[in-house]
Amino acid sequence: MAPGGFHFDPATTLGWSVPMIVLGPLLVFLMIAVGVRGRRAAANLALLAPLVSLVGVLLAGAAGFRQTAPHDGSYQWLNVATAFSGPSQFQNYVFDVGIRVSHLTVVLLLATLAASFAILAWSRAGARGEPSAARYYGLLTLLLGATLGVIGSTDLAELFVFWMIAGVAIYLLLSNSWADEAATRAARLALALPALADMALLAGIGLLYSRYGQLNLDHLIPLLTKTQGAGPKALMAAALLLFAGAAGRIGLFPLQGWLTRAEAVSSGALAAAEGFSSLLVAALLVKVLPLFVAFGRTPLEVVATVAAVSALVLALVALTSPEARRAVTAAGIALSALAILAFAHPFEVAPAAVLLAAVGLARVAAVLATGTLAAGMRTPLLAEMGEGFRRLRVSTLTLPAAAVGLLAGIGIVVAGGVSLSWWWVAIFAAGLALGSLALFRVYFSAGHALLPRRRGFDPNRVRPAPAAMTRAPLLLALLAGALALALASPRWLNFLDHRTHPTPSPELVLAWLAAPVAGLLLAAVLYRFAAGAGRRLSAGGAALWSATLGLGRATVQRRVVEPSLELAELGEERGLRGGEAWIGRLVTDSSRLLALPAPVLPLLVAVAVLVAVAAALLAPGVYR
Repeated sequence: MAPGGFHFDPATTLGWSVPMIVLGPLLVFLMIAVGVRGRRAAANLALLAPLVSLVGVLLAGAAGFRQTAPHDGSYQWLNVATAFSGPSQFQNYVFDVGIRVSHLTVVLLLATLAASFAILAWSRAGARGEPSAARYYGLLTLLLGATLGVIGSTDLAELFVFWMIAGVAIYLLLSNSWADEAATRAARLALALPALADMALLAGIGLLYSRYGQLNLDHLIPLLTKTQGAGPKALMAAALLLFAGAAGRIGLFPLQGWLTRAEAVSSGALAAAEGFSSLLVAALLVKVLPLFVAFGRTPLEVVATVAAVSALVLALVALTSPEARRAVTAAGIALSALAILAFAHPFEVAPAAVLLAAVGLARVAAVLATGTLAAGMRTPLLAEMGEGFRRLRVSTLTLPAAAVGLLAGIGIVVAGGVSLSWWWVAIFAAGLALGSLALFRVYFSAGHALLPRRRGFDPNRVRPAPAAMTRAPLLLALLAGALALALASPRWLNFLDHRTHPTPSPELVLAWLAAPVAGLLLAAVLYRFAAGAGRRLSAGGAALWSATLGLGRATVQRRVVEPSLELAELGEERGLRGGEAWIGRLVTDSSRLLALPAPVLPLLVAVAVLVAVAAALLAPGVYR
């Protein structure tokens, strides 16, 4: 290369591009939180966060494209001496902030950024009614940064910190419409139920550290079979606690209420909660699945059982739901459970992770499209929706496009795997058929039924939605479908995890795709020839479902839900409002101090001294 020409050094590029991935959204969040109040300014500034992260991901991905080994950008934060005797692994606590860049994590990072772009684009028109636009966009940016941190993390302590930041951001997003009592109650449930699962995740991480003295995943996994005194029971308990954290965050049965009962919140906030939760769980399971395999079959059997039950139960919830967004949410959780069921085969980790990411993108697209249809037709009830294909065509077509991403990838992954026992085959087939029936029930009801005239509502007043609310979900649904269909390529899978994957048999793929096609045909037949019977079947199923759960519902409501909501309300009153008031007073006092006249040179010298002292105290090795 000629002197002065551009030289692309992969090591140098990885060194400075990897921190951009997480630091970009966090810095943009600070900018919005400190200095932005207008809706348009916050929306424009929020788009900067995924753009900065996208540049970092593309540069890091290009630098590591030809490498098989992952690249870790590790930055030591804490190195504290905790003891001077005993086992060596407990004498120092080292907390490294690491970002791992591999082929699989790059795909997950790009999926996260695609979901963020779609939600932000939809929100420019769809979130105009949000009471605090700056707070809304700031929380979306914070959630993006925390999700990217979880995906790239190399240490369980780092993962849990970003995990909790994402959980708080999701709760605050769902509670942004604080004037609505239904939305506020749903948001409190979104704080209470996942918080219980997050505590299980923390307990699992603490149990691992108490037995092995290590939280870095690369160092922890080799110690699983070499550490004396760490029995298999402790490892199994830790694995189950970690999975409990994942199950609560994605909303598996019976913890799905914080998502299915959030129909009163903004569609953008609900879509962010569903999509980013799927990506969080995909990243967590990829990292901790070796812990499950190290114990044996029992943890994987628990994962398979919980996922199978959730897939069937939540598909029935979707079929019996009278509200469009609740039906789409429940069907999305059911099909996400089928993707988690694919993790029970430890040799298909990469396909299962990409499948769960594709399902998350499709869920975001479906929720945004359903929210647009409900807003245009002024009702969330399926019985009062219709003619979407004629009046809101792009949003209506997004639903079947999202169904491809939700359904096709599951059949492809299962067809490309090893031979399955009969009950696996039955659960996958039943879950695919019921999930397809639930999704296309919403499509036919909202898209092709007659839009009834209601009191105060004239169907002729329905106008096409703005392009920002229709194109972004459709493009995201098409991307999810492409990502799901790409799972049929062995070369793509070999590139992701550097393992040998067999080519799935076309006959077997078609056989597995027959289950969702059967659900589609049944939904079409019920709509065309027995629309009344289909509605009565849904109403009867809802009544039967309510009666089935009625015996234990009062106990669960009194012993679990109500105490959780009271704790959430107490946390809001004492923690959230007090914290916001403290930040407000701090900003006000700071502005008053800045307005006072002060000599510039002594002030700069004092600031320089403080920065030097802080850097010296926080430098690695001071605590040794």
